Amino acid sequence: MLKSSDLFHLAFYKKSAYTGSMEGMRFLIEKASEDGQDVFKVWIYPGPLCFSRTNDDLKESKTFAFSEDSIANIADWLNKQYAKRPEYWNRYKSLLSAPGR
Repeated sequence: MLKSSDLFHLAFYKKSAYTGSMEGMRFLIEKASEDGQDVFKVWIYPGPLCFSRTNDDLKESKTFAFSEDSIANIADWLNKQYAKRPEYWNRYKSLLSAPGR
């Protein structure tokens, strides 16, 4: 389970995107702009590949206000997305732990 304290503070995202993973579910959190406003764009996708190498059809995203308060909402959304399909995500987790990897 991901906690909001596992994610960085707002200042980090002003300069850099953050990628992480949770039991086979990878995620990308980045600052983006929508209608002239800064927002968080959060993507989820299956491992084991990086974001740019993963087929776009396998990616899902959600937008959040670009504020410190959104960090807890992002952690909550990521946890809910994992909980909806743990078997799906765990399938990709096992690819990383397969013999020979």
